[in-house]
Amino acid sequence: MKLFYIVLGFVFSLLPASAFAAISGYQRPVPQPQSATAEIWFGLATVMLVLSLVVVHLVVKRR
Repeated sequence: MKLFYIVLGFVFSLLPASAFAAISGYQRPVPQPQSATAEIWFGLATVMLVLSLVVVHLVVKRR
């Protein structure tokens, strides 16, 4: 029963926060420009993905 009161108190403490969130207007997030570092990491990840797919193809082809 003690756990019930703890959970109930937690839920009721969140009600004002959720009401405030519902009242405030929604603001769309503004996309940030992509940095050169992010483009390099994305390119590296793309190359690694293609290489891993080639390796999987070669391993499966042998069986």
